Amino acid sequence: MVLNPNILSIVTGRYHQEISSVIQNAGVHLVYNAEYQKGMSSSIQKGLTAMQQQCGDMQFLFILVADQPFLNQALLQSMIQLHQESKKGLIAAVYQGVAGTPLLLSAKYFEELDQLKGDKGARVILHHYPDDLETVDFEMGGLDIDTVSDYERFSEMLKKENAD
Repeated sequence: MVLNPNILSIVTGRYHQEISSVIQNAGVHLVYNAEYQKGMSSSIQKGLTAMQQQCGDMQFLFILVADQPFLNQALLQSMIQLHQESKKGLIAAVYQGVAGTPLLLSAKYFEELDQLKGDKGARVILHHYPDDLETVDFEMGGLDIDTVSDYERFSEMLKKENAD
């Protein structure tokens, strides 16, 4: 598996203008999803299309979400290693007993990604193909930042951790 870290697309929605004014990196391709109200599936499809345009022979795709502050390179590398060892087409992080993002998918699932509807994301694919799924523990994956109170809780957690 060849990982090309130079191909990165970020799908934006409601806050596209604000995000695009902050991200000024030629290596990052911002993709605006004008249909973001249709749910996560529409963002996944926009991202998949953008990535396929940038890399026509793409064999794998990571789906990441921006609100998991403990997501790091080590986790992604362990997912790649697990794929190489297991040869499974779906490698998902598991937290709070649920498999989810980040998610590494092989190309054989791209068509199904393109058929997703609503706000369920790719989790439905994980349920349909449990025999082709391996998981990696992501203990802090359940912490996501969706609201101001989530951010405040995260900030307090960091302050406490730095104080110890």
